[in-house]
Amino acid sequence: MTLRLSALLLLLAPPSAALAVDPAPAASVASALPSLQDGDMVVLLGDTFLERDYNYGHLETALTAATGKNLRYRNLGWSGDTPRCESRSYFGPPKEGVERLQKHLAEIKPKLVIACYGAVDAFKGEAGIKDFIASYESLLDLIKSTTGATVILASPPSVSKDTARWPSLERHAAKQALYRDAIRTLASSRSHQFADLLAATKDVAVTTADGVTFTESDYRALAPAFIKSLGLTMDEASASAAQNNPALTKAIVEKNRLFFHRWRPQNEIYLFGSRKHEQGNNGVEIPQFDPLIAAKEKDIAALRTAGKQ
Repeated sequence: MTLRLSALLLLLAPPSAALAVDPAPAASVASALPSLQDGDMVVLLGDTFLERDYNYGHLETALTAATGKNLRYRNLGWSGDTPRCESRSYFGPPKEGVERLQKHLAEIKPKLVIACYGAVDAFKGEAGIKDFIASYESLLDLIKSTTGATVILASPPSVSKDTARWPSLERHAAKQALYRDAIRTLASSRSHQFADLLAATKDVAVTTADGVTFTESDYRALAPAFIKSLGLTMDEASASAAQNNPALTKAIVEKNRLFFHRWRPQNEIYLFGSRKHEQGNNGVEIPQFDPLIAAKEKDIAALRTAGKQ
């Protein structure tokens, strides 16, 4: 165990009722988003929470409106993923998932990575915290060595409070707070910005599909809290653009779908994997998504200010 990891673990208190109390957000690191320039790439990296915004675009729409810049976003969220990249490994060991992520990060070359992990590991409670922090350390080392990007570490968002319907979530708030505090400490130890999404979303009424998976209306309601957790504010015109510019959201969803097919193509095993000897020649078609994505980003840039007119 490294000295840094030992120090982190010593700072973690055991789960208790006190953990459900949200401490004041740390203000030692300024928001990284305002320093970005037009054209810079931002990667959204995490689990189900970020991946499902592919379908709705509300989080990215709010980001687009709040930053006031023509930033480019790539959603690398993967349902059920952890810092160990287990979901990204398909049917192989986690090492394959790590290698796949490294390849994508190297291709995308982001200036900023917004990472949101912990939703899966939180179900393990205190017993899983040591492995979670260790694997997150490794993931952050990979991001640094591959891209040199600035990193924002976000806690997982609050989930449904309807414990009558979802009894397994009865004590989940304390577990989430434990992981939130661990992520906060990790961010501080590496001089990364921390986004307390758990605190920002605790009072947002959500319906959810199963207690933890958000619906489209949930994403729309959660978007302002997501922006707040990142240290951003939205003026009235930007808020209107984020909530009442459906053409912008539609363009973002279309762009995200194009990118999804770019980085997670169907029949990937035939194109690039163990059976590429059968259809690998078709792999040359995948980069043809790039100009389509670029064209859609031009539409997004034009639509970004449409809601303010």
